Amino acid sequence: MFLTRNYKLQHVFIYTIMGTIAGTVIGYFLHYIDKIDVAGPTFRGLFIGFLVGTSIGLCEEFLFLERFRRKSYFFLLLFRTIVYSSVIAFHELLINSASNFLTQDLSIGESIYAAVYRQNFPRDLSIIAIVSVLSIAILQIRRLHRPGDLIKYVTGRYHLPEEVNKIFLFIDLKSSTAMAEKLGNTKYSSFLIDYFHDMTGAILMSKAEIYQYIGDEIILTWNFKSGIRDARCINSFFDILTSIEWNREKYLKKYGVHPEFKAALHAGRVSVTWIGTIKKEIVYHGDVLNTTARIQEECNKYNQKFLISEYMLQNVELPEYLRSEFVGELQLKGKEKKVKIFGLKSIAEI
Repeated sequence: MFLTRNYKLQHVFIYTIMGTIAGTVIGYFLHYIDKIDVAGPTFRGLFIGFLVGTSIGLCEEFLFLERFRRKSYFFLLLFRTIVYSSVIAFHELLINSASNFLTQDLSIGESIYAAVYRQNFPRDLSIIAIVSVLSIAILQIRRLHRPGDLIKYVTGRYHLPEEVNKIFLFIDLKSSTAMAEKLGNTKYSSFLIDYFHDMTGAILMSKAEIYQYIGDEIILTWNFKSGIRDARCINSFFDILTSIEWNREKYLKKYGVHPEFKAALHAGRVSVTWIGTIKKEIVYHGDVLNTTARIQEECNKYNQKFLISEYMLQNVELPEYLRSEFVGELQLKGKEKKVKIFGLKSIAEI
């Protein structure tokens, strides 16, 4: 929970910075339109942008992503537009009223009246509404794709295959068939929604990219250098494990079952490209993915929750709370050299 909150506060800070910059720029250009001194609108824009950015960041990270995650696109578009337009209008009136009070010989009531009924306020409200609708629509659509996919598509990156060094973490739900039979299709889908949602904080903190959801399996990936930094690719699994354990009672009360999962970690060179005509998607190709999937299959054989390849173990510094143990070798079809695999466990488990 702390990791999730820490990540969200970092994102609120980003919203604050973006809002402050945007407000300052808009204020600067308004002095040309209104033909007034540059200092007044620029500084008002800075303070308005700061307050608006912070408010929207708090709403996005602590309200909409949690309480409204099951609402429809149009509901969120309308509700966000109303909320954010109101927030922007309120802060504009607040800053303009404060500016009137401090720079003119007006009472508090007169300052507020002057801010509300000034000539340009209706124009500002119209701009606020249009900007809110467009920004929120783009934000909502962006959530349908992995972060950065739209930029990559627009800039043409990966339209031709490229080779990259990637880390892959496969996480698969245990006893999923039995759970699906017990819960039924609809309730099992609801179970998976909660299950993947409760992983979110740990995934975000590890800076992982969600590559795919395959039924009850999730595949995470990192650029190699990013993934081994501070052992993110390893800590991610144990943070997810902790998050699911924190919610154990919720699952038992709501579904009568508690999710347990197995995982495998491996890395290497893969090709990456856009694929598909009707539905486009970035995909990775290479032996690394097949090897990772095979390593994961060995979890049941060796009674392990988390298996890691020798290559990964040699290239990442294990956190102090973990210990590794050699569990066996994997003979891959068509490969002469066997892959050594190791189990990772916390000191507490040992």
